[in-house]
Amino acid sequence: MSERTYFLMHKDDTAATVTIDDVTGAMLRVAPQAQPELLPLGGRKSPDELRAWWQRRAVPVSQGIVQRYLEQMGLPTPQAYLVRNLGLSLSDHYWIKPVDAALTWSDVSLFSNDFRDPVGALSFTQPAGDLPVAHASSYSPGSSLQGDLKKAWIISGGKRMLVKGNHGANSQESLNEVAATLLHRKQGRMPFAAYLPYRLEDAAQYGCICEDFCSETLEFVPAIDVVQSEKKDNATSVFEHFIRVCEAHGLPETVTRPFLEYQILTDFLLTNVDRHLNNFGVLRDTGTLRFVSMAPIFDSGNSMFWNTPRKPERDDLTRIEVNSFRGREAQLLDYVTMPELLDLAKLPTTEELRSIYAMDELIVPLDSIMLGYEKKLHLLQERVFG
Repeated sequence: MSERTYFLMHKDDTAATVTIDDVTGAMLRVAPQAQPELLPLGGRKSPDELRAWWQRRAVPVSQGIVQRYLEQMGLPTPQAYLVRNLGLSLSDHYWIKPVDAALTWSDVSLFSNDFRDPVGALSFTQPAGDLPVAHASSYSPGSSLQGDLKKAWIISGGKRMLVKGNHGANSQESLNEVAATLLHRKQGRMPFAAYLPYRLEDAAQYGCICEDFCSETLEFVPAIDVVQSEKKDNATSVFEHFIRVCEAHGLPETVTRPFLEYQILTDFLLTNVDRHLNNFGVLRDTGTLRFVSMAPIFDSGNSMFWNTPRKPERDDLTRIEVNSFRGREAQLLDYVTMPELLDLAKLPTTEELRSIYAMDELIVPLDSIMLGYEKKLHLLQERVFG
């Protein structure tokens, strides 16, 4: 084992001194500094929590060609890859600095410096031979990119853009994001990540692309870190606990509750089954560390019966299981007190949705998917709008 000491940094401020195994990338020891409020919200309560935060920060081996890349580079774990890239991310401003290095945030920030994402880019091409290695002086945002779906960060027109692919042979997951974008744009009620279709080079299908909603002044805090940062009373739901913790950090209930209810309503209509606590969150001012807004709605790919397209024909759609605050979609509707947040007159028509999914002729049967959308709208009208 080869140990090395780093400063865990938040921009140019030291949050902790940590000892890391340079072989495995594991965080071994933590010595907090005098400003514990600088620690990541999800790793603030104890050294064990900070180590767990570091562990889950690394890209999963199941994403794209990560496993193959690690093997070629002689890196035993994703955490080792994370160390090689100083733990940098395009979601927040945390990084690790060797104690003997003279680096500053302006030297390494992925928001203002060029970068390469060899793993992400090559996940879309699947080359048969060896994988090219990024230049030693460039850091990759891909080492901290979450999720199993293959993804890549690129810079286009000076903007940080995320490209996403699909699990299957067709483009439905990506076009689901485009459909959700249409819905939120027509509603005009809440912030959302705007996804555009993006032709992938390695397949006759579409991915999607959206701009990073974080910046040099704003960082993302996932809901899982928010709810775990403070002890929850047994009598309080996770839904209400999230709202209360946000208020303690400067984001009032008048902002969080309408957002969450709107998200529940639109996820129900789109049959998004994967709104887990890493798939939404808040934006935090990196100077004041106060919450300033809910993060734009993002990651709606697991929608519209993407893995069971004929389900609407054989099910009444009232018992769909989801990964969210509750186990079933219908249970989530119990949280809705303001149905007027969804303007039924401004929903996408089936004709508008068909035009999106028709971009990929392999998305079949389209009639069944549209039937599901119509059924869900009827259920919403019946259960929420009365």
